[in-house]
Amino acid sequence: MNFDINLIHVNTSTKTKTIVLVLGVFFILSLFIIYSQYSTAKEFINESQYEYEKKLNSIYKESIIRIKKFYTNRALANLDSFGIEKALEEKNVKDLLELSKKRWNILSSENIYLESMAFYNEDKELITYLGKKPALNIDILNNSNFIITENSDIIFKVMVPSSDKKGYLVFYLNTFFFLSEIYYLANIESYILFNEKIIYFENRANATLKKYMSLNKKILKDKFESNKRLYSIHKILLFKDGTQNKNKVEIVFFQDITLGEERLSFTVLKTIFLIFVLGTIALVVLNYGFNVLIVRLEKSQKELYLLNKDLEKRVKHEVFLKIKKENEAKEKERILIHQSKLASMGEMIGNIAHQWRQPLTQLSSILVLTELKYERQKLKPNELRDLINQAEGQILFMSKTIDDFRNFFKPNKEKKQFSPSESIKSTLSLISSSLENHNINVNLEFEDEVLINGYESEFSQVILNILSNSKDAFIENKTQAPLINIYISKSQNSSKIEICDNAGGIKLTPLEKVFEPYSSTKHASSSTGIGLYMSKNIIEKSMNGSLSVSNKKKGACFIIFL
Repeated sequence: MNFDINLIHVNTSTKTKTIVLVLGVFFILSLFIIYSQYSTAKEFINESQYEYEKKLNSIYKESIIRIKKFYTNRALANLDSFGIEKALEEKNVKDLLELSKKRWNILSSENIYLESMAFYNEDKELITYLGKKPALNIDILNNSNFIITENSDIIFKVMVPSSDKKGYLVFYLNTFFFLSEIYYLANIESYILFNEKIIYFENRANATLKKYMSLNKKILKDKFESNKRLYSIHKILLFKDGTQNKNKVEIVFFQDITLGEERLSFTVLKTIFLIFVLGTIALVVLNYGFNVLIVRLEKSQKELYLLNKDLEKRVKHEVFLKIKKENEAKEKERILIHQSKLASMGEMIGNIAHQWRQPLTQLSSILVLTELKYERQKLKPNELRDLINQAEGQILFMSKTIDDFRNFFKPNKEKKQFSPSESIKSTLSLISSSLENHNINVNLEFEDEVLINGYESEFSQVILNILSNSKDAFIENKTQAPLINIYISKSQNSSKIEICDNAGGIKLTPLEKVFEPYSSTKHASSSTGIGLYMSKNIIEKSMNGSLSVSNKKKGACFIIFL
């Protein structure tokens, strides 16, 4: 029989599918909660084990510091005694033993783990000793606190040189001293582990230790079980032979963690039980709730379908209105651009008239002079040729003017690199006659620039709009000694163009409103109010630059970054 999941999907009710889905989510959340509870309990157990090991390490380190300090002071006191240092220097065994015997008796009675008190000469040779005879092959100058004798005994040493460095006094203590310290201070059994072999006192051997020793150390991790109790293993490294890298001495502790593990298991079981109870309650509530909810949903399904159809119609209508508004906006934009072009063309016709006025006057004078000389029969061939050349020069100048203006208005939608200073000079040449006719001086200062990648004709149109506004402001305000300053400089990776005049500034609030369409401070008969609007659009949208304006002390100042 083939398994068809689509058939199950069709034949299963919405209620059943929903309940299964919710219970599935509940099951996943339950697993997360169980894991969270388990992690919290596990973290608590690990923290207790960490604190346990931290406590043992602290006891051990404090014991090391305290015992070294204690026997160092006793060694210094002994060496400072009358005649000890002299006897050590002279290697006088008799005096060393007699003068040190009393102190040795006191110290050995105080600490049963003190094995010997030995004197060495400056060549590290044993002179004499009190107590157990130390091994002769012990390197007393070794930096380690612990040493291993030729008999594999583990000894703790405290070595103090004499004041003149002519000999040494060394105390040797059995390492079991530290086990007794840990047992006394923390009531914890501990054992010496030497090259993976346990060394312990016979009267302290117990079932836990025997179980540990019977384990295979190669597979042993950090826990083991003995007599239905679970133990965690902790070790403190005492000594490691750095030269041969084979003799390794550690203290091993067994921490009973049975209670913690039982608490961990209880926490998990309790969580599972609570989740089971909650799941049962949730199943009952879901069954009842979905009976009511699904009936209502099925009842409103038809209403929702009709609502969706109505919503689809409304969306189509809204989309239609949006497209219509966008087309209207584009049409307004097109009209603005057309009006801007017409205004610019009118401005250009006036500039052409200014540019042609002088050459036409000059051409008229040439014709009048030619006619006068011809009537008086004084026109010589060479003079006629000279007058014709002069006339042709004026006509050529007028033709070049027309070409310049035609190129200015030629649409160019291909980006190219151009120099802003050269473009501004070209624009000024087109309106130079108009500016001269109104006695307007232009000061162009050039420091440095960055070549611009954009539309040069549109940039020239912006410069022309700003200069034309300044010219109109001069005429309207009847400014004395009108002056336009143009500064070109380099600002990081941009060209900065500042165009400032002394026409008295822009009387409009807020000032940025000057860039809005149909916003103008001029008379309606002399301005369309779209020149600066189109200029800002060109600089910021077409050329990714910025155009701003501010009023200075004497007039307005436009700043372009490209």
